[in-house]
Amino acid sequence: MSFLENLYQRFEAKIASFLSGPKWKSRVVIVAVGVMLLSFFNNISPLRHFSEFYTTVIKEKREYFLYQTIKDRAASITYNWTYPEFTGMNNRTFRLTMPAFVKFLHIEHVSIVLFGLQLILGIVFLYMLINFLERTITDKTSIFYVVLGVASTYIGSSFFIDIATYGDFFCYFALFLAIYYRNPVLIFIFLSLAFWGDERAGVGSGMVFLWWWFVPQWKENKPFKIQINLQMLAVITAWVAYGAVRKFYLVDKLGMHDTTKPGEFAEMFGGSWPVWGFKFLWVFEGWWLLILLAFVFLYIAKDWLRLLAILGALLAMLVGSLTTFDSTRSGSYGLITIFLTLIIAQKYLTEKELKILLFLIAIICFLHPMATRTNGTGFFLM
Repeated sequence: MSFLENLYQRFEAKIASFLSGPKWKSRVVIVAVGVMLLSFFNNISPLRHFSEFYTTVIKEKREYFLYQTIKDRAASITYNWTYPEFTGMNNRTFRLTMPAFVKFLHIEHVSIVLFGLQLILGIVFLYMLINFLERTITDKTSIFYVVLGVASTYIGSSFFIDIATYGDFFCYFALFLAIYYRNPVLIFIFLSLAFWGDERAGVGSGMVFLWWWFVPQWKENKPFKIQINLQMLAVITAWVAYGAVRKFYLVDKLGMHDTTKPGEFAEMFGGSWPVWGFKFLWVFEGWWLLILLAFVFLYIAKDWLRLLAILGALLAMLVGSLTTFDSTRSGSYGLITIFLTLIIAQKYLTEKELKILLFLIAIICFLHPMATRTNGTGFFLM
């Protein structure tokens, strides 16, 4: 046995011991949050603005950044609020989920209450992620690695570090719930909440559609066939409902409109395309090992339709993210890709092989600098 093999086996034995006992899920969640915070050792920029949040909210008794826009829109949902350009506050006209939530619950101290609820939601997400993984993965150590890997990307950390309330965490969670639950009504509700939280969730929901199309057949080892089920119909209904309400009611009847300038997206794309490798890589970090491996398996199996469908949905999300300044946040709306490709890889890998792969992914995600904010001299990549 080589030195590395011996070292890994000893490490794995300690992990197995740590995960023994009835409260192992709580231990995983606590460690995942700790590892997530430690993962900022090589890029502390995402944590820089907590002092501003404290000063604004606690000392000055004001709402911080986008929390103010939520409070404004909660006061008047259909009013066309305008804000200074290039602040990220203007393009939120149709992002109504959080303002509606504030209005419905009559929340006064928006920054404090929403951030507190956000932290709670992050813990709930990690617990539900463990329960979700238990449906297909029997090995606790592998589940532990998946949770660490997700928590160390922007997808998982956004619940804990988004003090500007971009609201990505809520949309990610809603997209996740749309594959967590099978009930078509719940799928429709969660997707609708995500769409009205951020338009990018509409693109990311393409992976939810593929999940309910491919995974039931895949798990039962059935050959691929075009078969519409209730879950897929729920996704389609959510798309149609969102588009109809936005176009025919909010825009045509109430006169609401976005603040996007002509050529804005093309300009952003032109600036992002030369560095697309950075932009794409920063989204999934170590999870690219799993995603690319799943594509290889589908290619070898000549499962062309599944390969092209998943690849197409992923590229739609990633290429679309190049039209925005915050491409890491945008690309992360494709988070369902991780779970979809995990299901595919499981079919071709042994339990030991999958565990080692997930261990490597967790290590890479921990070491990989997060790019949701990078304030180093000479560059600003998100």
